[in-house]
Amino acid sequence: MLKRKHLQRARGQRGQALVEMAMIAPFLLVLMLGAIDFGRVYFAYVAVTNGARNGADYAAGGSNAAADLASIKAAVVADTNELLDVSPTNPDVTVVTSTDSQGRLYADVSVQYTFTTIFDWPGLPHSIDLERTVRARVAE
Repeated sequence: MLKRKHLQRARGQRGQALVEMAMIAPFLLVLMLGAIDFGRVYFAYVAVTNGARNGADYAAGGSNAAADLASIKAAVVADTNELLDVSPTNPDVTVVTSTDSQGRLYADVSVQYTFTTIFDWPGLPHSIDLERTVRARVAE
């Protein structure tokens, strides 16, 4: 008789654990998918930042390099080619050259990338514009 009560209690506890797992599983799934999207947007921001730095580094090589938009864009794309939504217009690279107050030439390399999330999160935008501008003094 004692053995029978023990078995009934063990079955009841297993059923309770199954019900608890079924209740918590959707929350854990949403948490995991949110972590994946957050990691992807962070990776994209780091790639955009590194791309802008590489482009500015190339533009700093001299006035001819600062005027060579195709090579600057190639330096940016070298860091952003692992992103998912890469196209000829994404990321968008712009270069502005000017002189500072002391007459030294500088180049501003701006990289703008449109990131799209994998999932549609309620209350959050589906696409996010990541932008980074890096200024480098051009060697004379």
